Amino acid sequence: MFTDPKKNVLEFGFIPGQRVVDLGSGAGHYSLALSQALGEAGKVVAVDLDKPLLSRLKNESKELGQTNVDVLDGNIEKSGGVKLRDAYADGVVFSNILFQLNSIPTALDEAKRVLKPGGKACVVEWTDLTVLTGKKDYLQGKAIPEVDTKKFFEKAGFVFERSFNAGEKHHGLIFKKPLQ
Repeated sequence: MFTDPKKNVLEFGFIPGQRVVDLGSGAGHYSLALSQALGEAGKVVAVDLDKPLLSRLKNESKELGQTNVDVLDGNIEKSGGVKLRDAYADGVVFSNILFQLNSIPTALDEAKRVLKPGGKACVVEWTDLTVLTGKKDYLQGKAIPEVDTKKFFEKAGFVFERSFNAGEKHHGLIFKKPLQ
């Protein structure tokens, strides 16, 4: 996998009892790791367009006794597509999803909408896609260099907090939504 969701979730710095939205959750590796970190008092909302993956994640979380995971069929590239109220979450996570998006700015606007002021946006993104297909291009685009990821988030109004080692083929970044 070249990256460790449990290790990366510790880097995010979320605390038990918080609410975090996993945007483009896919199979839910980060949702399950977040569930453990947030504890029973916390909440993870996994958002994806793939209903079978969401169903599988919900079943897996129940089998593991992780009752704090909710799944939500939603489109992160559509205004209001996440179907959560404004300022719902203490944090959002983008894991291996930005390179697949048609509109990163729209997804970041949606993330800002659901984040509380001062909330964190945590990113783990591929730096090299050749491991997936043998080619640098994949789906909508190419791997997004760390410097470009920073530019996207800063242009959307997020404030860069720090970077971290997210694994051999990934970069990790943490941003904050301004208080105002």
